[in-house]
Amino acid sequence: MIKPFLTTTKWVFVDLDNTLWDFDGNAEEALKILYTKYRLNQLCASSVNDFLRLYKSINASLWRRYESGELDKETLRTIRFSETFTAMGIPIVQQPKNIWQEYLDICPLMPRLMPFALMALEKLKKKYKIAILTNGFETTQRIKLRHSGIGAFIDFMITSEGVGFAKPQSDFFALALTKAQCSAKEAVYLGDTWHTDVLGGIGAGIMSYWYSNQTLDIQSEPPPMNDILDLNLYGGSVADLRIFSSL
Repeated sequence: MIKPFLTTTKWVFVDLDNTLWDFDGNAEEALKILYTKYRLNQLCASSVNDFLRLYKSINASLWRRYESGELDKETLRTIRFSETFTAMGIPIVQQPKNIWQEYLDICPLMPRLMPFALMALEKLKKKYKIAILTNGFETTQRIKLRHSGIGAFIDFMITSEGVGFAKPQSDFFALALTKAQCSAKEAVYLGDTWHTDVLGGIGAGIMSYWYSNQTLDIQSEPPPMNDILDLNLYGGSVADLRIFSSL
């Protein structure tokens, strides 16, 4: 059962990547462009689908290390490509050196959003203030907001790079509450990642909703539904943004 917003709700906090902005879809398009540009099929036996699969797996693993403080931004940005190329069997001397920068130039300009994202923002904005809480990089995320149309609905954004720590740390959510000048009971939160978003929001005392779009493989382990419902904070599994914006 999906819990409706509380009558005290004033702010809606939302994750950006794969909740509003279609990170997986946009990244895939950018990577396909780079695969073709650098003729990677001539450097190894890996197909474009192999390239996408390897990059996605390696990038996800490195992001977890970045969020835990094991990697810095620059290392993450570069080695996710070099490790992918190595896994594809491309010798180091033949690996495109600046492809990581080209990816950062191309990907944030991609405008694809999650289904009904703008419609949901339009409806929510009529009743609430909206903030983006993201573990992404500051400049990159601002480019996404500007080119996708999301920015017109946002009152402020907090990025992990900008504040120096990341979700699911409770300090991240506490900072958002301070900036919004509201209490935890006056905010709700929506995100696509169970550990980082839902458990992070719940840990900060915020009613948190899980964006579980069934087209995305985002859940690695079954959520402890009974435990969460007992806390009386969890909003439920949200199939799409139409449902979320109607609560």
